[in-house]
Amino acid sequence: MNYGAENEAKANFDDVYVQPTPHAYVRKMALHGYQIGEQARPYCLAAAELLKERNGEAWPVQMLDVGCSYGMGSAFVKYGCSFDEIVAFFSSRAPKDYASCCEVMRMWLNVTSPVSDMRCVGLDSSAPAIQFGLDSGLLEGGLSRDLEDADVLPTETDVKWFRSCNFLMSTGAIGYVSERTFSKVLPHLGKDHPSDFGPFALVTTLRMFDIEPIYRIFKQSGLRLTSVPGIRLPQRNFADESEQMQICRILHDKRIDTKKYEDEGTLFADLFVAAPVEQLTQLVEKVKLVESKLSSANIFSFIQR
Repeated sequence: MNYGAENEAKANFDDVYVQPTPHAYVRKMALHGYQIGEQARPYCLAAAELLKERNGEAWPVQMLDVGCSYGMGSAFVKYGCSFDEIVAFFSSRAPKDYASCCEVMRMWLNVTSPVSDMRCVGLDSSAPAIQFGLDSGLLEGGLSRDLEDADVLPTETDVKWFRSCNFLMSTGAIGYVSERTFSKVLPHLGKDHPSDFGPFALVTTLRMFDIEPIYRIFKQSGLRLTSVPGIRLPQRNFADESEQMQICRILHDKRIDTKKYEDEGTLFADLFVAAPVEQLTQLVEKVKLVESKLSSANIFSFIQR
């Protein structure tokens, strides 16, 4: 599907994804209150935990982050970093020199205990971002491919990585990627262990993007994709009033109510999970349990105040 109108309405941040280090990316995202990666983390961890519970040591969790940029999904999910910590690191501790930045990042990761025992593989069209993810230690594997291009097909090496991953994550990338990318990834996902529990997927999608074409690709690949009721995640603040006005107009044209959401100045995304149909209910229940605990914790915190 062509998300041309929706992407025209969005602010363009393409320039910050192709720098050698994440300094410009982190600075720009901080300016706009980026938070979707951190917001999605507890749900990603829940999916990974369910895979570990069911597969044990037979099939460790290996996460494919689609649209990973510099490997920030690994920082959020595997290492449990907050976005504030990442901003502080790149604004005060990480040198701008490439080699020194990678070295300092590796040192930081060496003293940061992972919150989840997983391996992370990144897929992104930006070669500099993937290279940093690999050289800094954020990614165990990295694939620089623009699979949105009809003429670009996964290489044999790409397919091996896809087959070895049993958990696909994509936060904030739908729009940049579409069913064209997923159609080249999903037929191979998790095929190294076809009889085991999984594979799973978790994606967030801004409310203005039509998920139906992607839903069909998941179904064709033997996975059922569904939204998780009651979970709506803030992605970032609008860049300016013009962006807010254009996106709210698109949402209204789709008959999507923006009250208490985009009208307040923030872009919101829906949460979707996918699994083999016979395992989907267990995954949805696991994710909803996390939401219930988070809601209870927020209520308790409010009462304490």
